[in-house]
Amino acid sequence: MRKLISSILFTVTFLAATAAAQTNSVQITGGRFFIKGGIEEAQNARIETANFTTFSRLGGVVSPWSNICAEPTCRGGRTFTVAPLSFIVLGTDQHRSGNISIGGTTYENVFYEGYFDLDQVDFFIPKIARRKGAMTFRKPFTMSGRLKICRIQMDSNPCSSANTLFEGDVHGQGVLTATMRIVADNFSTYLQKQSFDYQFGS
Repeated sequence: MRKLISSILFTVTFLAATAAAQTNSVQITGGRFFIKGGIEEAQNARIETANFTTFSRLGGVVSPWSNICAEPTCRGGRTFTVAPLSFIVLGTDQHRSGNISIGGTTYENVFYEGYFDLDQVDFFIPKIARRKGAMTFRKPFTMSGRLKICRIQMDSNPCSSANTLFEGDVHGQGVLTATMRIVADNFSTYLQKQSFDYQFGS
């Protein structure tokens, strides 16, 4: 009898949590994308909403951030853009899998589909007076997108409603901080990428 009651309570809790997450559109109220454009930390992308919190991975060597200021062209008086390609397809090598927390319950190894559309933010480089260290640039950004979160891989099988934890639009805004490393050679001083920190806020 106790096992039956426990099973019923678990089912009710799961269904309630799933129903709470399956809304058509949510506002991103917090979270962070900390991207280096190279070797990334695991779960470096966190999205917080009133309904759920997700963790996954963005960036890497093959990503829109990898080639920013990769050549010695980011000199004083010029502009660089973060990121040159703002439309990020999810479920491939970007934001493929991770964890989601709904109502205090964490589901591990969930899978994502959809896209993120981030602002293309331009930064003007002033005169670089130093030959080492770093320069920091900050500007606001917005992001919109479509997100589907499923308990199974969706490579070849569609995600049933029973396995769908969320499907809908996402919207957010915040501040982007671009930290660039100062590099000097015998001919010039220029910038190379160090990190891109997207901090979401309501």
